[in-house]
Amino acid sequence: MWMFVKSGFFSAVQHNAKPDTIHVRARFAGDLERLCQAHGVKPRVQSTPTGDYRWRMDFPRAEWARIAAEEAAAIDYDNFKDAAHDGTVRDDAYMEVWSDLRGAQDALDY
Repeated sequence: MWMFVKSGFFSAVQHNAKPDTIHVRARFAGDLERLCQAHGVKPRVQSTPTGDYRWRMDFPRAEWARIAAEEAAAIDYDNFKDAAHDGTVRDDAYMEVWSDLRGAQDALDY
C-alpha cells in the first residue's frame, strides 16, 4: 500500500516474517517521525542507508490500521497537492508522481 498524506509518503507491506506486523517504509527523513507524532506513537525508526527505502518502522497491524483510518478521517482539504506543499524537494517528487500517473491516464484509449 502506498499512502500519501500531509506528513509524508509511506510504503506499507506485511512484514516478511511477522504476519501481524506492518513494515512501513519512507523515503524522506522525518516522515515517519511526523506520522508517529500525529498519532501518539513512539517513533522507532531505523535508518537503512543502502535499502530501497532509507527509513523503516514496524507497526502492529491493528495500530497501522488505526493510523490509516485516522488519516482518512482527518482529511480537511479539497486539494491534496496544496495541503501537502512544504517547499522541500518532496514537493517536486510528489508532482512527478502526479504527473507520471496523469500521463499514464491520458495515454489510455477508452
